[in-house]
Amino acid sequence: MRAPSTIHDLLRSAGDDLAGLIASDERLLRFARLAALVIVPLTLAIAFVVLGTGPEPGRNWLGDILGFDFTQVWLAGRRALDGRGGEPYDLAVHLENLKAVFGPDCRYSWHYPPFVLLPAAAMALLPYQAAFLLWTLFSVGLFTLALSLAARRTDAVLIGLAHPLVFCNLSYGQNGLVTASLLTLGALLVDRRPWLSGLCFGLIAYKPQLAALAPLLLLVTGRRQALLASVLTVAALCLASIAAFGWAPWHGFLETLTQTNRILLQQGGGGLEINASAFGAVRLAGGPMAAAWTIQIAVSLAAIGIAVRTWRTCADPNLRAAALLAASPMISPYVPLYDLAPIVPATLLLVMAARRTGALKPHERWLLIAAPATALLRPAMAATGISFGLMIGLATLACVAARALPRSAGHAPLRWTRAGSA
Repeated sequence: MRAPSTIHDLLRSAGDDLAGLIASDERLLRFARLAALVIVPLTLAIAFVVLGTGPEPGRNWLGDILGFDFTQVWLAGRRALDGRGGEPYDLAVHLENLKAVFGPDCRYSWHYPPFVLLPAAAMALLPYQAAFLLWTLFSVGLFTLALSLAARRTDAVLIGLAHPLVFCNLSYGQNGLVTASLLTLGALLVDRRPWLSGLCFGLIAYKPQLAALAPLLLLVTGRRQALLASVLTVAALCLASIAAFGWAPWHGFLETLTQTNRILLQQGGGGLEINASAFGAVRLAGGPMAAAWTIQIAVSLAAIGIAVRTWRTCADPNLRAAALLAASPMISPYVPLYDLAPIVPATLLLVMAARRTGALKPHERWLLIAAPATALLRPAMAATGISFGLMIGLATLACVAARALPRSAGHAPLRWTRAGSA
């Protein structure tokens, strides 16, 4: 009869601990710090050692391909260096090339604009494993820089690095951390260093669906220098790619635009359970294409409206940056889970705003407590047919909007101590 009592005690203790985290900013912060001190070294160790090396060339210690999605970046770069930059846009040829180098289980389609061949070719100058490890180090380093600029606190940066979406990007070899970093840097530097801000925004053009909102916000708020820098950056990238690799990649890219729509949206080629957009949520639940597009357009317009109003009316630059970061993934019909990475600095900026103006609100604490659940998003979405990724993305945007737009008062101060002194 002791086992039920023990289980009951454990559940009651867990419930008390959760209630304490919900009720107290200080307890939530202490818990997050302790968790980060364990999770960050473990994440980096797994990413660089277990997933980044292995006894077989091109395979990690689990027997999987090193970097999964990074394979085609490196291979596209190799083809560009060999004067065959148009090959990645021929799906049949691209799949055969992947199979020849990485084996038959490596099957990914290439949808990036041709100027992505510039960094891809630079990476392809190295052997694959060295290139993958360098890309991983670069992603973590740039993301750390962006979090540092957002928070200016060591403990806050560590907490951000502990987020499961960081590990998600590192394990896939994806570029979500770079996208989130450039969005964060661009948004935070827009008034102090407009030309550098525009450069950051322009570099995100490799993911047009995530880059589209920033120029609109620059336009409607009259930030002409940053907007001009963004446009010039994209133009320079396009011209550089033509000079380096000729017109063939651009011809192939334009021909694959309809193919991209068919593979990713109509057929759900990446997996319905990985798409965290409103469009993906409807398709995951079994809804028709017309309903998916209708709801996606409604969500996109709402996200754009929140971001535009925040940038026009909110005096806090951190909340403006958070609005851009939280809204950018929501306007796209295709948001793989790793591309939700901008919600990590968005949440951090939201917490920093709470630090300056008052305590976290209950719904903001719930958002922070739910963050670890993103580690289970893909299997949970596949098992239930419910887009929990979209829910977390919309919840982040809603929390930012609630604080950035009409304000409320009456909260006790949020008393953060320096890292290591709690």
